[in-house]
Amino acid sequence: MLLVAILVFLIIRLIPGDPAQQVLGQKATPTAVAALRHQLGLDQPFHTQVWTYFRHLLHGNMGNSLVEQGVSVDSLVLSGLGVTLTVVGTTVLFSIGIGVPFGLWSALSRLHGVDIGIRAISIVLLASPPFFVGLILILLFSLQVHIFPAGGWASGAHELKYVVLPAMALSCYLAPIIIRAVRQAALQASRQQYVEATLARGISPRRVVLRHILPNSMLPLVTLIGLNIGWLISGAVVVEAVFALPGIGQVLAQAVTELDYTVVQGVAIVSALVVVSANLLADVLYGVIDPRLRPRR
Repeated sequence: MLLVAILVFLIIRLIPGDPAQQVLGQKATPTAVAALRHQLGLDQPFHTQVWTYFRHLLHGNMGNSLVEQGVSVDSLVLSGLGVTLTVVGTTVLFSIGIGVPFGLWSALSRLHGVDIGIRAISIVLLASPPFFVGLILILLFSLQVHIFPAGGWASGAHELKYVVLPAMALSCYLAPIIIRAVRQAALQASRQQYVEATLARGISPRRVVLRHILPNSMLPLVTLIGLNIGWLISGAVVVEAVFALPGIGQVLAQAVTELDYTVVQGVAIVSALVVVSANLLADVLYGVIDPRLRPRR
């Protein structure tokens, strides 16, 4: 988190342009620009700006927007973060719902063509950019069939229909990865001696799959999803532009265009916090789910 904050603070200032000039416009006088730079603290030495920013950050204060005077970075970032996390969370649910059954089917099917077909479709989906898939989904389900809206956002009970297509577009990346992971884990579990012994005792294959193969196949998903949270957030930024969602991607794009340093820094820090927290939660859950990783007493 500290490394991300330092790097973003340094890199954002390499972008050509002056935030004060951006706010006042190209026709502003040098005196007015200098006055605004002093008001925003941009005329202070670099080390002073760094110290001031991190001193406030340690108290949970990410400052105010340089462009929208009086508006806190917290309010701007958190308003968009809720939309982005809704899309990411729905994507994870869709991906698990698609990836686990098809992964098991691919691993345990006695028809060789089924395995080849599922793996081929997974490769095609994995190679398809989410923004391209999003455009295809809009064409099919919004313009042709009129089931889901083409974009926008609505709070409350109508939120679900606006998040389905963006989540489906992102799922085309995560679901194939889950299919491959579940397939590999199911193949390894099905070859274990305890599975063969269970089948030899007359237990039905369906019960063996549900009681033994499926739980062992689900273990890699915890780590897999935790590692891909960062990609899902970055992918959501692109998908939000396709579906015109008021998520963190829109906040970031506008802040970069307007050279709003504090907002860009806030988006990066909050996104990094989500990624770090997701990976930490994945490590904890993996130890809870898998008894082999628990310390012996």
